[in-house]
Amino acid sequence: MGNKVYVLIAASIGLLLGFILGGGNATQETADSSDGVKSATDKPPSKPNEILLPTERSFNDDVVSPVPLLTEEDVSAKKERTPSDLRDRLFAAQVDSNPITRTAAFAEVLSELDENNVDAVLEAFEDLSFGFEHMQEYRMLLYGWGRFDPLKAIEYCNERAKGIGAGFATSGVLEGWASREPQAAADWVKSPDNAGMAKLYNFGLVRGWASTDLNGASQYVAGLDSGDETGKLVGILAEQHMKQGFTSARQWAETLPEDSLKKGAFTNLTRQVSRERPEEVAGWLKEHASKEYATDSLRQLGDNWGERDPVSAIEYFDELPAGKGKQQGIREVMQSWSRDDPEASGKWLNEQEPTAELDPAVAAYARQVSKDDGASAMEWAVSITEPDLQKKTITQVGHNWYRQDKESVEAWLPESGLPEATQNAIKAPPKQSWWESLRPGK
Repeated sequence: MGNKVYVLIAASIGLLLGFILGGGNATQETADSSDGVKSATDKPPSKPNEILLPTERSFNDDVVSPVPLLTEEDVSAKKERTPSDLRDRLFAAQVDSNPITRTAAFAEVLSELDENNVDAVLEAFEDLSFGFEHMQEYRMLLYGWGRFDPLKAIEYCNERAKGIGAGFATSGVLEGWASREPQAAADWVKSPDNAGMAKLYNFGLVRGWASTDLNGASQYVAGLDSGDETGKLVGILAEQHMKQGFTSARQWAETLPEDSLKKGAFTNLTRQVSRERPEEVAGWLKEHASKEYATDSLRQLGDNWGERDPVSAIEYFDELPAGKGKQQGIREVMQSWSRDDPEASGKWLNEQEPTAELDPAVAAYARQVSKDDGASAMEWAVSITEPDLQKKTITQVGHNWYRQDKESVEAWLPESGLPEATQNAIKAPPKQSWWESLRPGK
């Protein structure tokens, strides 16, 4: 959980990235033209278009058969609609204030997108801003268009946006393209002309490729140069492996040859499963707790488990061997626990031997408690042993205390022994946004 005061801004950015990188739950599949696919290679599609939902699974790792999305009768009836019918359906959907029926209408129309009706459909998109506000609609459009005419769709992206914006949109086209013709899409990404944006394009490429050919996508990722983005690409592969169940997915993650790849897989699987099944993830991570590739996973586990059962979570992390994963996990648990039960969490901290390893948890506790009781929180803040973290926490706690009781803070500061610069900083708290002042009900 860490420092969450920026959560609304981060969420907005995350949603924007999700538009192209696949973080959301937008409709993934759109039907293709029965007339074939027009692409850079003019090859026929690698497999016939199937109107099926992705394979479903249960939390018990039971894999069930794909279920039909549309019956043949439904498809036949929809194919009778003209391009202008589809365009008008989208115009009507644009003024629909119900997000469910609006999204359903766009998904319905764009499932029929093909080279015969794309021009009419695009007329309905002319007045939709090419950005965050309509990312769901554009993701479906670009995915579906990329499945039959990717080069034209990429040209459209470059006309509607420039720079990084066009790059994100193109990645959405590549997701659709790679779901049909992964090798052609990969060749396009690897072209020297696209080298400057290849790392971004790879997200759409790998997501689309993995949706139909997980082994091929895995080999492609394994052949890339190691980097931060490679771990995130492995996370995309992890999402596909999870469709076969957590047991299978974690076994795959453990077999990855490089720690950088393992880190991406472990972190993604933990994020997917630990919110609802933290004990199961905890049992898996325990044998990896001392490994650097598991650090982010333990932090994620602490975040999710701390929200549900902080007492069990803190007991688990307390028994782990010393290391960064344990340290970050305890900090995340303390963030939630101190919000929900400051008395019990403070008692636990008091029972621990003061160490530098515990400092992040003490800082998390002090910051949280200071939102309601700055004076008590300051006692915790000054007990932190690491100088930089202590200074940062004292200042943050001081800001909250100053907002609550300016006179008491000004009386305390001259006797505090704090540097003059720190004292001055405490007396100048930044203005809080409305969302920073929100408090959950007890």
